Amino acid sequence: MTLEDALQEQKERVEALIKSAKKYASALNAWKKACQTGHMTNLQKQAALATELVATLVEPTTEAADSWDFDVRSYLEGAQWRKDVRATALKRQELRMSEDGDLLVSSPVVVRAQPARNSVQIGKVNWPNIHPQLIAAELKRLRDRTAAANSQEFLESLYRTCLRSTRPEVMFVKFREVYDRWCETPGYKKENPLAAFAQQIYALERSGIRTTKAGNRFSIVRPSGHPKERDILSVISEDGQTLRYYGIEFRQ
Repeated sequence: MTLEDALQEQKERVEALIKSAKKYASALNAWKKACQTGHMTNLQKQAALATELVATLVEPTTEAADSWDFDVRSYLEGAQWRKDVRATALKRQELRMSEDGDLLVSSPVVVRAQPARNSVQIGKVNWPNIHPQLIAAELKRLRDRTAAANSQEFLESLYRTCLRSTRPEVMFVKFREVYDRWCETPGYKKENPLAAFAQQIYALERSGIRTTKAGNRFSIVRPSGHPKERDILSVISEDGQTLRYYGIEFRQ
């Protein structure tokens, strides 16, 4: 049984309980009204009905609670959660994403499982709602909201690193060199795996941004010749193609 199936089954049990609970609540309200008006016949009648109805709730509530036996920790420790989110995102949001080891990559964020917490981490935010539909919807929202803004800031950071790394007349830097330099900052690599960095390049390429804030144009350079494999960063595009990146060049 998938997580969605398990959640749906539990939901149906709770809906049945809510239906019974509404009858109980109705009897309580009628009982209360009888107290307010002094209608003794109704008071006794509704008190007896409420007692009868509440007794019918105890066993089904216990059964519903005990029926939940889905192993959430094992689910998040395995690969199935990533497959479920990817399938749901594609079907409902037309959103494609990729996997890198145990990470789910959806530009501009990376999703990690947190089995010990029964949750996932979206970017730097703990996300307790692990229903695939909600994760997919949040990833779509984040992509739509932050893509352009993040890409501009990412470009500015690349430009500043290029200025520090190369001679003014060259203005070219390899992405791998940028990533390695940024990883010298404590905590950067842990929060920004190489796959996430590559996704930022992909997001920049798709953003429509053409210049830095200062007006410097840039070109994303693809690998050619025989570069070291380590210097090539790859991502899976939304249409399933593999895109390879090598570096970035700036022009005045």
